[in-house]
Amino acid sequence: MYDSFRIRGGKIILEYKVYTHETSKEWVVFLHGVGGSHLIFYKQARLFKKNMNCLFINFPGHGKSKSLDGDYSYTAIVHKVIEVLDHLQISKCHLIGISLGTIIMNEFSRVAPERISSMILGGAVISWKPWTDFLFKLAYTIRHLVPYMLLYRIFAGILMPRRNHKYSREFFITAATKVGQPEFIKWADLLINAQTVFTKALDQANDIPKLYIMGAEDHVFLDGAKFAVSMESNSRLETIPQSGHVCNIDQAEAFNRLSLAFINQQAQINSNKTTA
Repeated sequence: MYDSFRIRGGKIILEYKVYTHETSKEWVVFLHGVGGSHLIFYKQARLFKKNMNCLFINFPGHGKSKSLDGDYSYTAIVHKVIEVLDHLQISKCHLIGISLGTIIMNEFSRVAPERISSMILGGAVISWKPWTDFLFKLAYTIRHLVPYMLLYRIFAGILMPRRNHKYSREFFITAATKVGQPEFIKWADLLINAQTVFTKALDQANDIPKLYIMGAEDHVFLDGAKFAVSMESNSRLETIPQSGHVCNIDQAEAFNRLSLAFINQQAQINSNKTTA
C-alpha cells in the first residue's frame, strides 16, 4: 500500500491511496462525493483490498489534492483521474462512485469508455426533483454571501433526513469542513449543471455494464436512477432498504455484497471473452 500527492512533470497528481493484490489483475477505482474524501469508502476498503487491486482518489481541493486553476469542468476532472491511472499504468478498471463520484464516472464513460470495465453508481446523481432543483439554484445564487458550511449542513439534512441517516450525514458534514469556501464555490459552479452529464453520456450509447445501488430512502435521487436504467440496455438497479443517499455507509454490508458480486461477474465475463 502506498499513497502520493506529488507533482510529476509539471502535472498535478491527485492524492491517492493504492492497495495492490498479489494475484488479482482486476483494478477497482473509488470516487467520492463532494466535500468528502476517499475515506468515505472506509467500510469498503478492508473487503475489496483482500480481493483485488484498489485505488482511492481524492478530487481536486479534497484531502491533500491540490485545487485546479481557473473554472472547473467535468472533463478536466476526468483527465486528472486518468492522469493517475496512467501514472500507475492502469489500462482498464472498474469504477465505484458515490454521489458526485457517479457524475464524474458518467463523464469518464463519455471521454474514455475503453478504460472502463464496469461501473457501480451508488447514490447516483442523474436528475432530481423540481423542488430540489429550486433549492439548489437558490443556494447557488447566494453561494458567495453565505458560509458554505451552513449551506452544506442544510443540504445534508435535505438529502439524508432520517434518524438512521444520522451517522452518514454527520460523516459527510465533518469531511466537508476541510474543503473551504473558495473550493466549495468552484464545485458549486460545476454541480449546478450536473443533470446534463448523463444526457451527454447517454448520447454516446456505450455498452459499459452498470450497476446502480440506491438507498430505498434516497428520496431526492432514486427516481433519477430508475430513469437511467430505463434508458440504458446494459444496466440494472438494486435498492437497499433502510438506507439513504450514502448507501455505502448506511448499509455497507449489502452495498459490499452487491458490488463485489457484480465486479466478479464482469471479470469472469471479460475473462471468458479473452479465452474464447
